[in-house]
Amino acid sequence: MQERLFESPLAVLRGELRAAPGPIVVFNKSHSGSRLLAELLEESGIFMGAHQNGSKDSLDLLKLVEYLVTRHYPDYAPLWDMRFDGEAELLSLIREVFASHLSGFDRRGRWGWKLCETAYILPVLDFLFPDAKYIHLIRDGRDVAFSDHRAPNRPFWKKIYFNTDRISAWRGLRFHSRDYAKRSHIYNAMHWVNSVMVGRFYGAMLRERYLEVRYEDLCGDFEMTARRVLEFAGGEKAGAAIEKVRPLVHQASMHKHRKQPKEMVREVVEIAKPQLLALGYLKPDGLLDIVAGRLRGETVDHAAAASDEP
Repeated sequence: MQERLFESPLAVLRGELRAAPGPIVVFNKSHSGSRLLAELLEESGIFMGAHQNGSKDSLDLLKLVEYLVTRHYPDYAPLWDMRFDGEAELLSLIREVFASHLSGFDRRGRWGWKLCETAYILPVLDFLFPDAKYIHLIRDGRDVAFSDHRAPNRPFWKKIYFNTDRISAWRGLRFHSRDYAKRSHIYNAMHWVNSVMVGRFYGAMLRERYLEVRYEDLCGDFEMTARRVLEFAGGEKAGAAIEKVRPLVHQASMHKHRKQPKEMVREVVEIAKPQLLALGYLKPDGLLDIVAGRLRGETVDHAAAASDEP
C-alpha cells in the first residue's frame, strides 16, 4: 500500500483498467481498408466498441486521441512526471472514454477498437494496457494518395502530417481546403509517409505484440491473411468469420494508382519513395532511375554542396 503513494496517476489508472483483458487495436493511414479488418474481428467475437462511425472507427477513442495528440504529441514524457499537473482532466477523460466504448460489454471476453490515428498515442496505450496487441494495416502509398481525406488545417491534423503544429506551409503548399482540393494527392502522400513511419517506429517497440498486415495480402490471399490476423488476435470461429467477411473483399481496389496520370503518380513517388522502397512497393533503383533523375535535373551540385560545409 505504501508503494502506491509513489505511483503516477497513470499507473493507478492502469491498475483500474486491468479489470478487462488487453485490447486488440487496429490502426492505419486512413483509406487503407481497415474496415475489412474491423469486420473480421467483430465476426470472430471481438467487441469493437459501442459507438462507431460508418468506417467502424471508434468515436469514443477519437476523443482521447485528439486530446493527447493536440496537447502532448510527440513528447509524452511529462505524463510520467510526478509533478505533472494536468492529470485530473486526462484521467477523467480516459475513464469516460473507456466506460463509453465498453458500454454493453461484459469485460470478460476479447475487445478492442479500430481508429486510424491511434498510432500517434501508442506510448500511452502501451503503458495503460501492457497486454494489448496491435495490428497495423499498410497499403501501397500510391493508391492511398488518390483516396482523399482532409487538409492539415487544424493543430491536430498538422501533427498527424508533420509531428508538429508549428508549421504553416511546406513545399509551397498552404494548409487550407482550397489547396488540398487542387493537389490532394500531394497532401495524401505526406500524410501516408508520416502515418506509416510513426506506426512502424512505435510498433517495433511492441515486439511480438505488433502485427503488420499488408492490404494487398488481405485482398490477394484473404483466407491465409485473415487466419494469421485472427490467430494473433485470439478471435474465435475463424472459418465462419472468414466466410462472412469474404464478400467484402475486392481485389479491384488494389493498384488504383495505375489509372491516374503518370505525372501525378511521379509527384507522389518523389515524396514517398524511401518508404515505398522499404516496404517493397517499388523496385530498387537501377540505371534507368538514375538517368531519368538526371534528365529531370535531380543532380547534385557538388561545388554548391561543398560551399555549405563548415
